[in-house]
Amino acid sequence: MKSTATGCMRRTQIYLEPELTAALDQLAKQRGQSRAQVLREAAWRLLRDVGATEGDPLQGIVGLGNAGPGTAACDHDRILAASARRER
Repeated sequence: MKSTATGCMRRTQIYLEPELTAALDQLAKQRGQSRAQVLREAAWRLLRDVGATEGDPLQGIVGLGNAGPGTAACDHDRILAASARRER
């Protein structure tokens, strides 16, 4: 285990496609971070996003009306009904 300022980390190995590795390296360079740091941040973001929708069923409707300014406020019933039909 590696000790850091925020605590201990456990080494983990994963296999990545060459294209994904190149894209991660490019992003890491742009952000001035290591590839490992970019992956850690992405993993935390995924866990946060998944956890938010699993813990609160209302979180599942966030972003459904992403059709432009004012549209969701006027058409919320239609948007929710269309979403419910897609889930069936």
